[in-house]
Amino acid sequence: MSTPTQRDIVFGHARIGYNNGQGPVRVVALKLDAYMPAVAARAPVPGLVLAHGGVLHRGSKERDTFSAGNGTSTSVAEYCHRFAALGLPSFSVQYRLAQMDPEPSREPVLTRPDQVPMSRASVLRAEMSLPPIEPRDMARFMEAAFDDVTGAVRFVKAHHGDYGIDPERIVLGGFSAGGRCASYAAYGKCVGVAGVFSISGPLIPADATAYLARGHNLPPLLMISGELDLDYVCTFTPEVEQQFRVAGRDVEWAQVPGANHFYSSESPTRDGRTVFEVIRDSIMGWTTAGTAK
Repeated sequence: MSTPTQRDIVFGHARIGYNNGQGPVRVVALKLDAYMPAVAARAPVPGLVLAHGGVLHRGSKERDTFSAGNGTSTSVAEYCHRFAALGLPSFSVQYRLAQMDPEPSREPVLTRPDQVPMSRASVLRAEMSLPPIEPRDMARFMEAAFDDVTGAVRFVKAHHGDYGIDPERIVLGGFSAGGRCASYAAYGKCVGVAGVFSISGPLIPADATAYLARGHNLPPLLMISGELDLDYVCTFTPEVEQQFRVAGRDVEWAQVPGANHFYSSESPTRDGRTVFEVIRDSIMGWTTAGTAK
């Protein structure tokens, strides 16, 4: 069944062209695409806000399908389409990329900006013929994306009536860099959502420690990763899962056997469910329980 799509909805504005504080800075519109159920529900339903992957250097709200070796990722847009077909309005979000040179965030949430992982970003920048950057540069790009995804959630909440959504049952998620954006918007920026799922984009453990120590009611977390994922994904994911468990927080980790960083929504996880089924089941559990804070 086809799902109606509303494209390029402006949800906010942001500044780019920072140039180490020299400018000239200019303002750009930030946009999202809304994937709507074919038949409108009679009562408000849960909604999804999803952010694309691409190491903050590539990808878009329309397309972030990437391949490496035997693996190919499913685009965030396709996830939105599939969840809309299940009756859940879903939003694919644009955020500022590194090449746009975003200005520094006024509310940074990374606790150790000089220690953000650089392995994948450094490789991709070389492939794209871009000069090397320092971790603090990457941290600035990350913070800008966190701001933008947070703004998208706030926009959807403010306009929930236009989309037939229950603002207390919005789930935030994404793939790779987008999964990281989702996690930091929820736990760093504390934008209230019913749950978070991150496909190969975990929190940095030092940041997870800081956010868990706040003692606030935090949304449940689902992390998915490939057995042969990126180095920091393989290191951070089990550590963050353990941190959440020790803190008594609702967390699940699903691993895709034999997979690298790029695997599809139909890839089987260790418990036999596909990636899509794991995400679907978590969303249904979170939104039925009404866990948004």
